[in-house]
Amino acid sequence: MAGRKVFDFIKITSQLPVAVRAEFGALRSKFESSHSSMAALPSALEPIDWSFYSSRVADPSLVEDFKAKYAGVSIPRPEDTHSAAIGAAEAEFKKDMAEYLAGAHERIAQFEASLAGLHAEKPLAEMTVAEYLADKPELREKIEADIESRAL
Repeated sequence: MAGRKVFDFIKITSQLPVAVRAEFGALRSKFESSHSSMAALPSALEPIDWSFYSSRVADPSLVEDFKAKYAGVSIPRPEDTHSAAIGAAEAEFKKDMAEYLAGAHERIAQFEASLAGLHAEKPLAEMTVAEYLADKPELREKIEADIESRAL
């Protein structure tokens, strides 16, 4: 069991949209039922009592033949060929998310600075057009050009 990941279903569920939480709950119950079934299995096979069968079977050579064939059977464990790739993808994803979060924090700081500047301005109801256009020269030029084009 060492090295296996444990899923924090409560944390995962809290991060999911409400629309898919029911489906995720069904997936969780399937996982838990199969996990409990697997946990109930013994970690190793129970040894066969060959002497019991030798005493019960009329031909003991038959039992010895089965014993030899049983000992010759080997079930290979499948190789783990994907964990390294998954680990690399996870590391890359974490790096990308760290970069994204750093950029997000920078953008948040810029937006907060812009918002603070807007809050520091005089309210529009108390401001004249000249005061409003004083720090917006491109808008002033556009309005003046529009006024001149209509005046002709």
